[in-house]
Amino acid sequence: MEPLRSVRRRPFGVRLYLAVAFAAVALITAGLAYLLVSDTGERAADDELTQIAIGRTVELADEIGNRPGKDAPTTLAGITEEGYSAWVFDQDGSLTTTRVAQGFDLTSVEGKRNAVRASLIGSRYVEELPDGSTIVSVPILREGAIDGAILGRAVPSSQLQGAIEESRGERLTALGVAVLVAILVSFLIASAITSRIKRLADSAARISTGELDEPLEGAGGRDEITDLGRALERMRGALRQTFSALREERDRLSAILEALGEAVMVVLPDGEIVFTNAAAADLIGEDGRAIPALVPWFRRADRRAVVEHDALRVGDRVYSLSARRLPAENAVLAVVRDRTEELRRELAEREFVSNAAHELRNPIAGISGSVEVLRAGAKDDPEAREHFLSRLSDDAERISRLTESLLTLARMEAVGEGGAEVLDVAIVIEEATEAVAAPEGIDVEVEFASDVAAQGDRVLLRQVLIGLLTNAFKNTEPPGKVLVGAERERSGEVTIRVHDSGSGISPDEVDRIFERFYRGSGSLEQEGFGLGLSIARRMVDVMGGEIGVESVEGEGSTFWVRLRAAQPATTPVA
Repeated sequence: MEPLRSVRRRPFGVRLYLAVAFAAVALITAGLAYLLVSDTGERAADDELTQIAIGRTVELADEIGNRPGKDAPTTLAGITEEGYSAWVFDQDGSLTTTRVAQGFDLTSVEGKRNAVRASLIGSRYVEELPDGSTIVSVPILREGAIDGAILGRAVPSSQLQGAIEESRGERLTALGVAVLVAILVSFLIASAITSRIKRLADSAARISTGELDEPLEGAGGRDEITDLGRALERMRGALRQTFSALREERDRLSAILEALGEAVMVVLPDGEIVFTNAAAADLIGEDGRAIPALVPWFRRADRRAVVEHDALRVGDRVYSLSARRLPAENAVLAVVRDRTEELRRELAEREFVSNAAHELRNPIAGISGSVEVLRAGAKDDPEAREHFLSRLSDDAERISRLTESLLTLARMEAVGEGGAEVLDVAIVIEEATEAVAAPEGIDVEVEFASDVAAQGDRVLLRQVLIGLLTNAFKNTEPPGKVLVGAERERSGEVTIRVHDSGSGISPDEVDRIFERFYRGSGSLEQEGFGLGLSIARRMVDVMGGEIGVESVEGEGSTFWVRLRAAQPATTPVA
């Protein structure tokens, strides 16, 4: 394990960052509180000033309205309030008092015309102006009628302004004290947090050096840092268990490598063995080194980092090889698998697929051709359309039958030899002959003993007989005869025969008729895919029996199936 590298102390640590962050939060909070309180106080002062202006103006309006006579006053006596001025207007909106009141000129009042107009129609007008003043206009009522209007203007008095300034100073002082206290508390909280985190960091550093026996410090408390400490403590215990489990896993992996079918080798580029499993025994020479055929590939892997080969021939065997460089060990890891049997199976499968594709090509070509002709205009000719639609139907049916045959054969190839049951051969023959209708002009005769029983599968045997009967009908020209019979042999076997009076099979083709896709030539060539007899043979193999043919060209053929005989049951078994 690498030694723990020393960490250079930074001039500014988490403690300072946390303290600054806490102080910034406190400063922002205090500033927002100051702005809120200042705005609220000033708004309250403005509201108070507005109420004073409204009250004084209404009072003057009532006083003027209660005076005897209808002559409007030219002066307003008795106004002594600091910062308050008033002007009186008659019903026409003309000023009846002096233009200058309490040292303030009426011409400097903004919005005076709108205010007076509103009052002369009976409304009260109040507006706070941008210069901090408030104007109020109310109607003068005399004997229930509007006799004029009075306009009042009020500004904060020097006494009120001084009180506002004094309150603002006190708030600033409180703000400064709050900020200082917040900074001090922030540093204290940050120190408390970082000291606990440092203890946890020291304990984690000991874990990184492999010291897993000493419990962690700083795991006391009930907060998130405590949760972190407890998690690290659990990790320490889990690491102790993990190291022990890793040793066990190493031993288990070694056992698995020994049991692998693939050869696993760790070798030097020159072929010297570092490690191998048991499967690599055939790839090691008598001198204890890798066989010469593999060494060039190890050297390539050492140069290129990774090399692969899917078909490396060594003698009469074929291997797949995957090798990659292990820089830490200056060696090469190679996995070698024997593919000889796999390739043989693949070759057989390719041949099967090739034959299937060949059989599918003709009906597909017929469908494609018919579609092109119909598109070219044959669809408009009823007779031609019916002809090509019939061809399409025939080709589609041909593809469907081929697909069904291929699937059946694939299922049979996937099934091994299974268990057998006792079946009544007579019943199976009757079911098969009823399932396949004989063409006109061909007679079917059935001959068998009533107590013939065999070991096999009822469904498979019926399918085999249906296929043999179908072939017999196809290869027998009317008038003709097909004979189906079954008998028990002395050898302990039951033989079922299907004989036809057809054209027979030439000696050169008798041995090939059970091959996949073989349809014969000459007298044997018929419509079909050459899969029926292959499927029948596989079905008989599954039942543990045999199938064969005896034929004389020009006289007919006899197909036979042999199954193990069984004792007949007292009741029907199939």
